[in-house]
Amino acid sequence: MAKQDNVSFMRLVDDVTETVIPQSDFALAVGASERTVQNWSSGQTKPRGDAVRRVLDLVYLVKELREVYTDEGIHIWLQSRNRNLNGRRPLDLLGAGQIDEVLDEVQRVVGGM
Repeated sequence: MAKQDNVSFMRLVDDVTETVIPQSDFALAVGASERTVQNWSSGQTKPRGDAVRRVLDLVYLVKELREVYTDEGIHIWLQSRNRNLNGRRPLDLLGAGQIDEVLDEVQRVVGGM
């Protein structure tokens, strides 16, 4: 049974991994192993340290993109090379810890539509 203090993170992780991207992509984006993300999703553990910020940043990014894209569209956007990111994929940049670069592009996308 999930510990009460893990439930909020469990819901955040599940909201993204059940509708937008698979756990393996979530893990890449936040710099964690897939097993760790599975533990967060089941409520066995919760993110700690830098992982907390990276999870919350990814959740924020998805929330912003939902203003203009479907969940499938967000998945495609994260996986696709982006001209404004010098041909790099947003998911790869997230994995490298370059959230600000990706968030800047998200703001251009959301603000332009």
